[in-house]
Parts: sequence; structure tokens; C-alpha cells
Amino acid sequence: MSTDADSVTDDKTPIKYLLIGDSSTNKIITEYTSGNTQPKTKKEINQIFNKLCRSQNKKIDERNKITSKNENYYFTFCKPDLIYILLANNQYPERYVFELIHKVNEENIPSMVNDETRELNPSGRQQLKGLIENYQNPSNINKIAEIQNDVNSLKVDMKKNINKMVESVESVENLQNKSEQLKLESEDYKKNSVELRKITWWQNFKLWIIIIGVILIIVGIVLVIVLT
Repeated sequence: MSTDADSVTDDKTPIKYLLIGDSSTNKIITEYTSGNTQPKTKKEINQIFNKLCRSQNKKIDERNKITSKNENYYFTFCKPDLIYILLANNQYPERYVFELIHKVNEENIPSMVNDETRELNPSGRQQLKGLIENYQNPSNINKIAEIQNDVNSLKVDMKKNINKMVESVESVENLQNKSEQLKLESEDYKKNSVELRKITWWQNFKLWIIIIGVILIIVGIVLVIVLT
């Protein structure tokens, strides 16, 4: 699929244009331009957008490209009902195009809209502009990736430390619970020991009474025999 668009190629700004739209309402959420995009190119992108909105074959996250003389049009569908169309010069790495789109979608920038106009609000436009400017120079992307990796590593380390802290707290709580349980068991044992001593003393007391009674009976019998 091709077009005869002949926009001015500027290596300093390889990403020329980005359109984000809602395919369910056929409405453009926002458009970004590097400043040198020709009206003819904007018109063609809008035609592509309208055609994609009417398409019945909207495969989510499928990577698509329309080639031209100096530039390429990239587009993809994302949930929910979003269309991304990006124009970049044909020397710009394709993987960075879709990485940029993924980041824009991942950071949920399309949802940052004005409630009345349903267009991207100033904060959303500023965030989108910052992301695109970071991707204008591919050499910056590697630096960003390194920083992101460092951040991710830091997050992993922090998560591990937090998990260790949680485990330590849980261990302390378990020890406290066990200590309280042992204390309760000790008190029960002490209570049972006192009761057992009382029962044993009473049983011994009754035994001595029986023994003394038997001795007295025997002595009585002996005295009766002797006296008679």
C-alpha cells in the first residue's frame, strides 16, 4: 500500500506527525506536528484515519506501514477503540515508532482529555510532546532505556527490600503470637498443677483416714480379745 506524498524531510525531526483518534466515534483526539508538515500530508493522514475508522478488520496491536518516497506512515489499533497514525522519515527505525506508540498508550495519554471538547488537555499535550521529543533522536532512546533499566532495577531492589521487611515483620508477629501462646499454655499448666496438687492431697488424706480407721479397728479387736 503506497502514497505519493512528498513532505519535506528533516533529519533533526524524523517524527513528522502523530494522530491519535477514536475509531468508535470517528473523532480525532489530538494531532502532533513537528511544524514543517505540509497541508497535503495532513489531508492524507486524515483520509487514512477516516478509512481506518470504517474498516471492519481492526486487528489490535498489529503493526502496519504505508510507504512513500521519503517517509513512511505507520498505524496500529489499540484498546479501547484507539487508532495511532505516525509519519516519520524512512530512515527512522520502525521499532522505535511502535515503541513510542506503546509508551503513549501505556501512559494512558489519550485518556487525558477535556470533558467538554473531548480533545487532549494541555497536560496531556505537554506529556505527549515530551515523549515525542525524546524519540526524535534515536541516540537518546538508548540513554532513556538505560535510565529506565536503572529505574526498573531500583524498583526491583526496593520491592525485594520491602518484601524482606514484610517477612521480618511477619516473623516478629509470629514470634509474638507463639510467645503469647506459650504464656497462655504456661498459665494453664500452672492452674492445672495447683488443682492436681489439691486432688492428690485430698486423695492422700482420705487414704490416711482409712489406714488409721483400720488400725483403730484392729487395736479394738485386740483389746476385746485380751480383756475377755
